[in-house]
Amino acid sequence: MQEQTYLSRMSGARVYLGLLAVVLLLAACAPLPAAQSAPAASDASTNSGRTASDPAAVHAGVAVAPAVVAPAAPPAAPAPVVKAMKLAPEKGSSGSQFVINSEGLAPGKRVELIWDTAEGSYVTKALPETVEFYEKQFTEKKIALGWATTDAQGRLSATLNVPDDYGEVHDVYAVLDGQTVARGGYRIMRNITVSPQQGPVGTPITIKATGLGYKAYESTLAIRYDNNFMGIVSAVTTGGTATFQIRAAGRVGKHVIDVDHGAKSVAYLNNQQSGTAHIPDWRFEFTITDDKALPATTLDWPDKAYLNTAGDAVVRTTSTQTETTPGFAARIEPAAGPILSKATLKASGLKTTDQVELYWMSAKGNRVSPSGWSLTEDLITAVTPDRDGSFKADIPIPDDLGGWHIIKVVQGDKVLGETPFFVQRSLVSVPQRVKAGEIFTIQMKGVGWTELDNGVAVTYDNSAIGFACGFNSNGDVTMNLTATGGPGIHLIDLYPMLYQGHGKPPWGYQVPLLSFAQDAPGLALGYNLPVLRLAIEVVE
Repeated sequence: MQEQTYLSRMSGARVYLGLLAVVLLLAACAPLPAAQSAPAASDASTNSGRTASDPAAVHAGVAVAPAVVAPAAPPAAPAPVVKAMKLAPEKGSSGSQFVINSEGLAPGKRVELIWDTAEGSYVTKALPETVEFYEKQFTEKKIALGWATTDAQGRLSATLNVPDDYGEVHDVYAVLDGQTVARGGYRIMRNITVSPQQGPVGTPITIKATGLGYKAYESTLAIRYDNNFMGIVSAVTTGGTATFQIRAAGRVGKHVIDVDHGAKSVAYLNNQQSGTAHIPDWRFEFTITDDKALPATTLDWPDKAYLNTAGDAVVRTTSTQTETTPGFAARIEPAAGPILSKATLKASGLKTTDQVELYWMSAKGNRVSPSGWSLTEDLITAVTPDRDGSFKADIPIPDDLGGWHIIKVVQGDKVLGETPFFVQRSLVSVPQRVKAGEIFTIQMKGVGWTELDNGVAVTYDNSAIGFACGFNSNGDVTMNLTATGGPGIHLIDLYPMLYQGHGKPPWGYQVPLLSFAQDAPGLALGYNLPVLRLAIEVVE
């Protein structure tokens, strides 16, 4: 009996000890409360004061510190629900007005009204040897339209002006404390005007287009005159507005001007079946009232407001990129002119009266032969500075390529500095009267060698007929054309063009840039490229 009692007690003790082990094991595996923080235990000293019952001290026979858990961060405030913004009207032209209305906003709050748009530019790479063209680029931009205050019921209402901006849909935001609280959209419609509607042959016809977009297939127009493709129009850097001129060509009577989509640099003829059918084409008539008088020959230059003349801020071709000697300064006047013209270079800050040599920097070669081209330098003249460290020298502009050239100032074996000069395009000759069917010659000078100014695109009676280049011929372009179209006055225009590019699929290569005066890739780099407007009379 005693033996049975002893065995029962021993069995009970074993059960008790087993249960105790399970409890201790479960306690060792249990995590500390989230708010508790314990120091790390890398050695025995850091565990002093712990007992065997401390779960951090008894875990598989190894002292282990529990993970440090940071206090939970307060939940972030939810972003406000963006309310609908109603606009009336929802579409219109630049310069018009619209009213915005929204409800359910915080009462009595002053909100800022934002217009979503883009800023356009041309991507080019200016190097000493050339200028490379890449693509059109549009960067997101936001414009502040003004401020408005919600009423006591959280309603918002304001009258706003439509900015002079790119066409198609723009988001309009109401922003409170840096967060958008309401949003709507406004569509700027395309609009085209033509003025005048009649006049003699050669009359300048001004075409103004507003609302050109900045997305693909929305940003380029193609012009046809009497069904002949004439050239393209862009408004990349002008916020969707293009103002340009063509001339009235042809005989007495009505002539048709079509303003088409031109994303691929030619007229797109079935736009009504395309993804841009919501943007219409336009058609106008012009009546020629007289066709007897021969229009004068002119060179129409870019608008000065759009031409960058920021001096040192513009990277120039042929530059040696040598730092100017401290204290030395040189300036040439005028800073632009045609071949065989004259300019004066004035310099100061020379340290000695040793002879100074002036070199004309240019390029020689072409894009066709394997040898390509390279930069050249030719001695213009040598001068001796005055005792005050200054000099003045007359510079005869060589019969050379057009565009930017550098005049390098050298004293001994040291380049003191350089100053840029722009060789402008000029007309050499065009006949006034030509017999029908005969070949006649047009000659011009000052055509450049970069991808921006390597040639001209030619129209005959407002029909694009081809292009001509002047690199291999040292800036000279001589074209032999045939007098066609029957007896009467015929117009010939030599437009700026893009020779080639390196970016996205081709846009505008070797076709007339009709909007050259305000929007062209070369304007930002100071390329002052005109259209040469010529005329001949064809006789029997």
